[in-house]
Amino acid sequence: MRGRARRSKMISITAYGGVDHIGGNKILLEDGDSRIFLDFGEPFNMKDEYFVDWLLPRESRTGLKDYFFFDLMPQIKGVYGEKWLEDTDLKYSKPEFDAIFISHMHFDHAMHLRFVDDKIPVYLGAAADAIRRSWQETSGAFVNFGKHEFKTFRTGSKIKVGSLEVEPIHVDHSVPGAYGFLVHTSAGCVVYTGDLRLHGPRSDMTREFVKRAAEEKPIALICEGTRVSPEDPREDLSEKQVEDRARKLVAGSKKLAIVSFYPKDVDRMRTYRDVAEATGRKFVVSTKVAHLLESLKDDSRISVPDPMTDPNMLVYVRQGMSRPLPFDNRYQEMLGSKNSHVVCCDDIAKHQEQFIFQTDIMQLTELIDILPSPGSLFIRSKSEPFEEDDVQEEILQNWIKRFNLDFHQAHASGHANKEEIFDIIRRIDPKVVVPVHTEHADLFKKCGRAVKRPVARESISLSK
Repeated sequence: MRGRARRSKMISITAYGGVDHIGGNKILLEDGDSRIFLDFGEPFNMKDEYFVDWLLPRESRTGLKDYFFFDLMPQIKGVYGEKWLEDTDLKYSKPEFDAIFISHMHFDHAMHLRFVDDKIPVYLGAAADAIRRSWQETSGAFVNFGKHEFKTFRTGSKIKVGSLEVEPIHVDHSVPGAYGFLVHTSAGCVVYTGDLRLHGPRSDMTREFVKRAAEEKPIALICEGTRVSPEDPREDLSEKQVEDRARKLVAGSKKLAIVSFYPKDVDRMRTYRDVAEATGRKFVVSTKVAHLLESLKDDSRISVPDPMTDPNMLVYVRQGMSRPLPFDNRYQEMLGSKNSHVVCCDDIAKHQEQFIFQTDIMQLTELIDILPSPGSLFIRSKSEPFEEDDVQEEILQNWIKRFNLDFHQAHASGHANKEEIFDIIRRIDPKVVVPVHTEHADLFKKCGRAVKRPVARESISLSK
C-alpha cells in the first residue's frame, strides 16, 4: 500500500465509534505507518434521532451524503469506497489503511463494512465468515458486507500487518466465531476484548484469552463494558439456567410453546433442541436458522444441531411468499415432496402441543395462520429492552395480548457483568484501560487500574 516508516515506540488508539454508547465499534490502531481498524460496526441507536421506519438515509442514491450531513459517520480519508463518496464533500482517495479485523459477526461490529473500500482486506474468524455468507444469502439486498478479500483465522493464527502482529484468541459470546485480539506493536501489546462473557457454555475460551492477555503484560486493554452500569436489571442466568427454566415452562404447558431469540445464537438453538427432546416435542426453526446451522455444521470446532436430520427438530416454511429467496425455494420444494423434516403453518396449527415454535418480531404474522390456542406459552429468550418508549416492545406486547399468550423471560446475556469485567481487567493487569462499547465509561474508574476515557475521534497516544 504505502511505504513503511521505521518502527516507532509510540502508538495511538482512536475510537471512531463505540464511545459513550453500546455498539458501533470502529477502533483505529496506528503504529508508525501501519494502520488497522478493530471492528467496523453500526451503533444500535445510530439513526434514531433523524430516521424512523421507512424514513432512512438515501444510500442507494447518494451514498454517505445523508450520514455525513447528520454526522452519523466519521469523515475519514482513505477508508470508504469510491461509489459511497460520489455525492459527498469527502473526495475519494486510495486506501490508507492496511486491514480491518472483525471480532465477531454481530450487526454492531461489522455492518458498516459495506461502506469500506473493497481494496481493504477484512480478517475474521472462520465461523464468523460462514455466518457472514449465510446472513447475506438469506437477507437478499438488505444485508451487504462489501466485496472485500475476506481472510479467515482461528485461535493460534498470527497475522502480520506491517509493523503489527495480530493474535486472535477465541472468547465466549452469544454467537460462534467470537474473538479477542492481542495486537503486538512496537510499544508493547494492545489487547482488545471484542464482546465476551464468563457465564456462557464456553467460558473456558474467555479464560484462555484472559490468561494469554495477562502473559503479554499489555500497555493497554481496550475493553467492552456493555453491562458496566450503576444498575443492571438483567438476570444473571447461565445457559444451563435458561434451559432449566424453559424446560420447566414447556413441560408445564399443554399448548403451543413459542420462543423468540437472536437467530444467530447457536447456544440458544442447542438449548431449545435439548428442551424439545426432554419434553417430547419438536423444535421448529425458521429457514434462516436452518441455513445458518447448515453453514456451520462442517466446522469440527463448533457443535451445531442439523434440523434436517436431528430427530428433535423441524424446519418451518412460510407459505404464500410472492418472491422467496433462492434458499427459501429449496425448503419449499422439500415441503412439496412431503419431507418429514419440513412443516408449514397447517402442520403446527393441527398439533400445537407437539411443538416449540421459534419466531422473531419479523415473523409474528405467522401466528395469524397458526392461531395459537389462548394461553399458549411465549418465552422471550433474548435481552429485554430497558427503554420505556421501545416501539418494538410495545408492538410485541400488543401481539401477546391479542393472542392471549402466557409471556415469560429466559435469557443468558452475551456480555460479562460489571464485576466480571472488572475481574478480567485485574487479571490482565494492563498499564491502562480504554473503555468502549459502554454508556458508563466513568464507572471504569473503579476497576482498580489507570483509565483513559476515549473521546470520539480523538487519538490516545501510548508508549512503552
